[in-house]
Amino acid sequence: MSNSLLLNETCRFKLEPEEERAIVLEDLFKTYSEMVKACLDRAMPLNVTSRKRLHEAIYKELRMKYPNYPSHYIYTAITQALSIFKSYRRLSRKNRKIDPPRLEKLSTILLDDTHLFWFSWGSIKLA
Repeated sequence: MSNSLLLNETCRFKLEPEEERAIVLEDLFKTYSEMVKACLDRAMPLNVTSRKRLHEAIYKELRMKYPNYPSHYIYTAITQALSIFKSYRRLSRKNRKIDPPRLEKLSTILLDDTHLFWFSWGSIKLA
């Protein structure tokens, strides 16, 4: 077992991008939502809760469908979909009447790797 410490920080800020950059961000959110939805749709019928098993089940398909996006977006989409599915399973085990999760619109993207973004007080750059 490792004695390393993982530091997790959430930054929330409002972006007011120019029109061209807004279009790029909207496209990124749309594509990322599609990735998470595909992962969730694959995890549910397979009843997969392991990141490794979901990765094996869907990574190649998403990589072929989104070749121009960094692979880390797929990794984080898998992580986010598993989080949603595990939460659903946990709640459904408590005998609550709960509808299966469905993804309509994501308002967040997991950027948990410094290869995906660079932040300075004046701007943010996304991979």
